[in-house]
Amino acid sequence: MEVGHPPLVNRRSALVFCAVFGVAFGFALYTHHAWEDYYITYRCSKNLATGHGMVFTPGERVHAFTSPLNTLVPAAMSAAIGNRSDRLVLWLFRVFSVGALAGAAVLLFHIAQTLSLRPLAMLVWIGLLATGPAIVDFSINGQETGMMMFFLALSLHALMVPTGRYRLRLGLAWTGLMWTRPDSCVYIAAIAVAFFLFGAGAPGQRGRWELFKTYLVAGALTTALYLPWVLWAWSYFGSPVPHTVIAKGLNHPTSIADLWERALRLFAALGSADFVTLSAIFAPPYSALLGPWPTWMHVGCGIMTWIGSLYWLLPFGERRTRALSLVFFLGVWYIFELPISYPWYLPNAAIFGLSVIGLLVHQLAQILSGLDNLPLRGETAIAVRHWFVSRGRLVLGTVGLTTLAFSLVMLLMCAFQMRIQQREVESGNRRQIGLWLRANARTPHDSVFLESLGYIGFFSQLKMLDWPGLCSREVVASRQKRDSWPFVIHDLRPDWLVLRPIEVGVLEANEPHVLGTEYVVAKSFDVSAQIKAHPWIPGRLYPEYDQHFIVFRRIAPENATPAAAANAAPR
Repeated sequence: MEVGHPPLVNRRSALVFCAVFGVAFGFALYTHHAWEDYYITYRCSKNLATGHGMVFTPGERVHAFTSPLNTLVPAAMSAAIGNRSDRLVLWLFRVFSVGALAGAAVLLFHIAQTLSLRPLAMLVWIGLLATGPAIVDFSINGQETGMMMFFLALSLHALMVPTGRYRLRLGLAWTGLMWTRPDSCVYIAAIAVAFFLFGAGAPGQRGRWELFKTYLVAGALTTALYLPWVLWAWSYFGSPVPHTVIAKGLNHPTSIADLWERALRLFAALGSADFVTLSAIFAPPYSALLGPWPTWMHVGCGIMTWIGSLYWLLPFGERRTRALSLVFFLGVWYIFELPISYPWYLPNAAIFGLSVIGLLVHQLAQILSGLDNLPLRGETAIAVRHWFVSRGRLVLGTVGLTTLAFSLVMLLMCAFQMRIQQREVESGNRRQIGLWLRANARTPHDSVFLESLGYIGFFSQLKMLDWPGLCSREVVASRQKRDSWPFVIHDLRPDWLVLRPIEVGVLEANEPHVLGTEYVVAKSFDVSAQIKAHPWIPGRLYPEYDQHFIVFRRIAPENATPAAAANAAPR
């Protein structure tokens, strides 16, 4: 690949920025989607902005968020507008995140210009970033994905574009990653190893020793700029490890054998072409678990993951592309190794996979151009070459544009799904549960056990005893005795329960006396009729999963008898 030195800011870069920004912001305007977990983090942000500390529950120093920036930025926005409008803060944060995503697209476009990529390859590379369903959704719904995309792209820019101060840029990129997600150290290590292994490091360096020195400088800068947060969090919360990480990982196997056994799922999926499993990286959120989604979507996304994950094994592959492929492989491996692979983790690996696909399109175009320039004798040979090259270019163009159209169709289907999810489930159900609990709680300190912590926790502002204990030390302590959520209810005796019908069945099977003697139905929140009224929803099981919740109220101890429970009237 030829290396040039185009300016970072030019008319084409501005067009790329505006195009990507427009696609993502249009998605936000159409869906109004705000992810459940945004309101977990934002409750901490709001408490910080209003002087109650960076906590979920005032007076309890629990590290109930994972991303420092995803908490600090909304807190700053809320404080800047005088804490007058939570909705305005969400839209300001959307603009900020979408701007970060568009900035990532500009950085990738600059890399593509530097490498003199063919227009088709540039279009596929940037287009897949701009239309990836999970990338776009998690960049507008309150998660940290927009910032992750920017800092990951900045890391690649520092390593692949021959401009000055690449060590400073790499250090700032790695610092931004750590402030955005502490587990970014996995991706930092993967990038460092892959680019070192394939000798694909910062331009201007004359060997791996120079690249190693670059890593040392960038790592030192990252440590210096991230260490203050670690020290402050340690002193404020009592631990530098987020409580969310402790809760999610509690009692999960961590031996080398167990980790390797989970990691083997990736190798098994790649070897057997298990496209449903592999499709999760590029497909809409939860599409592999909560369908139905069309088979062609799983196959297409699975093929993209398969190609991106295995390119690095080609001994004749282009070195930068092999490095990106190895980072993608390691990122997917990391995600598969986690006890639970949450969908907002997936875009962090996907950006490397779509980069491989974009660069592969360029390399195939180069091969065709090389064939077209081969010196041949004889009209027949020249005619055959012309036929082969012209057909090859037609096929490559068709595949490239089809891949882009495929991603766009997924984005449109995801937008339709999330619009319904937001209107019927998030705003129409979970938000209403939170508001009802706030109005009907006996005291502002009533405790609530539930799994759906975000909307209900924020809009109720009550004491949350959530499963698996993201904001609650009490739940984690109970799980250390017995890792069972019915036991947590039995152990902690919360004032309220918010359960799905399937969870009610589990509770009755494991702790049959609880609902019969200690809790009565207070209210049912059911939007199943509204969801059923939509004749077609891509991934219908996703909104259906949260369409019905039952709120239980604890009976006063003196009335906690079977007769009292039977005679208690729901409100």
